[in-house]
Amino acid sequence: MPSEKAKLNKALSANCVACNKPISTESAVSLTGIENGHHKQYTVCNACANGGWRPPGFVGMLSFRRE
Repeated sequence: MPSEKAKLNKALSANCVACNKPISTESAVSLTGIENGHHKQYTVCNACANGGWRPPGFVGMLSFRRE
């Protein structure tokens, strides 16, 4: 759930691309994937990132973060 700061400023919140829930950019994870041959940033919540969701074309490692 977005923090109070993010609730007041819509520029500080985003939707998780995996579960479509609103998340605060303070606690979001940005993962790079490949779409149509180009790199693209995907914003996901910690729960989805820690649960194993990765964008198409993701190469790399992600350290687990506390929620």
